[in-house]
Amino acid sequence: MNKLKFKDIIFYLIICGAVALLALILVCVVRNLGPSAVKMPSYMGYIYLILSAASIFLCCKLNLITKINTGLFIILLVLAALAPRLIWVYFVDTQPFSDFLHIHNYGVSASQGNFKGFVNFYAVFPFKIGFGMVLAGLYSVFGSGLMVAKMFNAVLSIILVMLIYAGGRMLYSEKAGRIAALMTAFWPAQIMYTSVIASEHLFMVLFTGSLLLILRFIKRYTYKNYEIGSGNLILAGIGLLTAAAQLVRPMAMLLLPVFAVFVLLYKKYRAKAINSTGLGIKSIVLVLICYFGALNIVNIPVQMATGVDITKSDGGFNLMIGTNTKYNGVFNKEDFGIIEKNAYDFDKVHKEAKQIAFTRLRSSPGQLRNLIKNKFEILWGNENYGYYWSTVAAHSSEAEAVIKSHPRAFYGLAQFFYVLVILMALCSCFYTLREKRYDALVLLMVFGGILVSYTLLEVQARYHMPVIPVLILFGSGFLNEAEGH
Repeated sequence: MNKLKFKDIIFYLIICGAVALLALILVCVVRNLGPSAVKMPSYMGYIYLILSAASIFLCCKLNLITKINTGLFIILLVLAALAPRLIWVYFVDTQPFSDFLHIHNYGVSASQGNFKGFVNFYAVFPFKIGFGMVLAGLYSVFGSGLMVAKMFNAVLSIILVMLIYAGGRMLYSEKAGRIAALMTAFWPAQIMYTSVIASEHLFMVLFTGSLLLILRFIKRYTYKNYEIGSGNLILAGIGLLTAAAQLVRPMAMLLLPVFAVFVLLYKKYRAKAINSTGLGIKSIVLVLICYFGALNIVNIPVQMATGVDITKSDGGFNLMIGTNTKYNGVFNKEDFGIIEKNAYDFDKVHKEAKQIAFTRLRSSPGQLRNLIKNKFEILWGNENYGYYWSTVAAHSSEAEAVIKSHPRAFYGLAQFFYVLVILMALCSCFYTLREKRYDALVLLMVFGGILVSYTLLEVQARYHMPVIPVLILFGSGFLNEAEGH
């Protein structure tokens, strides 16, 4: 009885925490009128809210979308995901620069057999080599033109849309799955970001795929059908997909504690308490074995070819960047200088970076509150990263000239969509609370974990990108109610 009570307390705390955080983000987004170049009128935030509320009302009342044959819907869904991305990629000739250029160049070099042709600071951030190797594989088969990577991004977008559709159906209902999938298909910032050669596209597919396997295991497998051919394969898949995502972006490891906490607190195996606990521990151990096993197996040939141990991960440098009050926790060349100073040595760089970060935290704790506030606004305040990164280094053409001449239209569209996602997630919080949907806590824990992680780490607006599919999936939950389920 005490255990159940404790579980309920945690449940209420997570839901209430999510409501508070989502409300803060909503206020931040509504009040964010954009940078000076695209500054919106003060009333636009309220228009976003009104339009979002109207959209939610229509989603609840209109059931036309569920009357379409499933096969036809999937065809239309694929077209809806593919068409706007192909149009954007065709008309916006985004050129890689900065980190995007480094990763493209490394993909080209590695595809030609030069696996050590990466920039020197990659030794400090081994995960960057992971996506470079993926590009190398693509370039070796299809050629090293930029369009190869951009088409790969478009294909990944279709996969992500289908994953969200499957997740919505599994977790809630057919209607929820269809609306969540369509929202993902028409996600403005991601459509625009398709022309950017960035690791987020692949990361979101792997990360979301692993998350859905966690949800499937939680909902389906019990003591009676927990067998080699069923539950254990799902657990192995969780470990393998999380490892693959980890090799692209380190934030993937967040799924491991989320899975462990949920399994220990909420997963029921229809067995005696001691057997249920044993199966829970077994589940966690199997996921960890597959995760670490996959990382180390992949690392053997990669380290032999590159000389870099891609299993190494340390957040020291990002912590140093994230605690710099002078730059509000965003990347800056001043902090970046310690990499060259320490001769690109992984251990030395991260060790000194952590020392600097802890010194900053101890020396100016009074500024920490203001720093966190500023970083929160930078990370969660806008959806403009898709438009910015795709146009800032694009070649000049008539179509691009038109796009660049109307930044407010693209910024406003992205912000409206963002408000809609947050508002739907808020609605689902109250639905989850009323229905005691413990399984949905997995999505909220992922959201909260990412938000808390970036409280002290380096921030950019695009770093919240992987959260959007999670919130879209979660936000479709209250549509379950609309169908009378």
